[in-house]
Amino acid sequence: MRQAWKIKKVCTSERGAAAMEFALLLPVLATLVFGMIDFGRMLWFQEILVNATRDGVRQGTLFNSGNGQSEIQAIISQALNNGGVPAGGLSVSVNGLGSGTGNPLSVTSTLPWNFMVIDGLIPGLTINQLQATVVMMNE
Repeated sequence: MRQAWKIKKVCTSERGAAAMEFALLLPVLATLVFGMIDFGRMLWFQEILVNATRDGVRQGTLFNSGNGQSEIQAIISQALNNGGVPAGGLSVSVNGLGSGTGNPLSVTSTLPWNFMVIDGLIPGLTINQLQATVVMMNE
């Protein structure tokens, strides 16, 4: 009689259930947390790229500034570095440079991008580059 009671107690015991549930949910929670961090980092880099491109196109639109594509790219690269974003692989395309007052100047900046965590966890979800295009009128 006493042994049957011990067997019943062991079979209905919930010891270790919380640890087992935590072990099952930990990968999902870690993926969500690190995915949010990675995605937030991408948005941060994108915003810095847009602001850097805006700085470059603004300098290029100034009347008689003499700024060519290489100067605009240097300004964008410097703004990226000041924002903490590595400018390696930066590509800048300039359209309408020196086209005269009132005409648009368009600058497109492209920066290579890879997620740190998400690429390893979700193989099909990849963004290869961040891109920003800013258009202002020449002065």
